[in-house]
Amino acid sequence: MYLLKQLALLSLILGLGIAGCEKEENTEVIGGADEPTTIVLEPEISKDEPKETESVIISDEQAIAAIRNYSHISYPDLADIEKSGEYPVYWEIASSNDKEIVVLFRSYTGAQVRYYINPVSGDSYVTEFVPGITQEEERTEESFNVKDYISKNDPDAENVSSVPGTWATASMGYEYNGDVLPEYHVQFTDSEVIYGHMLDGEFMTDHTAKIIDLENTASGGYRIQVESSDGGHYTYQTSDNDDNVLEYYETWDEDDFHSMYRGGASLWKID
Repeated sequence: MYLLKQLALLSLILGLGIAGCEKEENTEVIGGADEPTTIVLEPEISKDEPKETESVIISDEQAIAAIRNYSHISYPDLADIEKSGEYPVYWEIASSNDKEIVVLFRSYTGAQVRYYINPVSGDSYVTEFVPGITQEEERTEESFNVKDYISKNDPDAENVSSVPGTWATASMGYEYNGDVLPEYHVQFTDSEVIYGHMLDGEFMTDHTAKIIDLENTASGGYRIQVESSDGGHYTYQTSDNDDNVLEYYETWDEDDFHSMYRGGASLWKID
């Protein structure tokens, strides 16, 4: 009987020892007044652990500007059709919330093309409705990421309403009342570049060009993508060395800026 009690006691001690070994690594046993006390240690979190990156939300203005760019790339003749004024062509925000932005493009064919945009990811799909031909919107096979058409030159760019002040071309064009004047004086609206002349203190318009995209860059300057009346594309961009100079590049593609800079067509602010 005594031997059996000893064996039972030994089994109990071994069982407790095994159970203690199976405790999680984040526990610590310290001595107490009457019996051991177990403290659960919280896992340490590295202060250097990167936080989850916040997504950049696409604004309505960015969405509609991007769809305009996408439309002009998809339909090369669109610029000429817009200029002719023969057919109504426009873009507008059909609906917008934090889950989806819908941009409506009224095509020169009469078709109503809607672009459904995820404002976080930029993923987009397209539907088309042709009054008198289709009964309702029909999804097309088109899909793309609208971020590919937003601020392509600068991911931190923001849309702005207009460029203030009066500017003048670096090239001199003609003489008036004994003064040699710039080839053009230039002013900006939210949709047009206005070329003209300052005569006796009054701005006289000569011609205009359409602003396709107007941005305020992360450095605080401007980038303006312009389309001329004959369909030519060019860019004004604030100089890195002087905020009062808009450098002229005869392209929209920043990769070609080094070979497409035109100093005489660049602008300097006079007012």
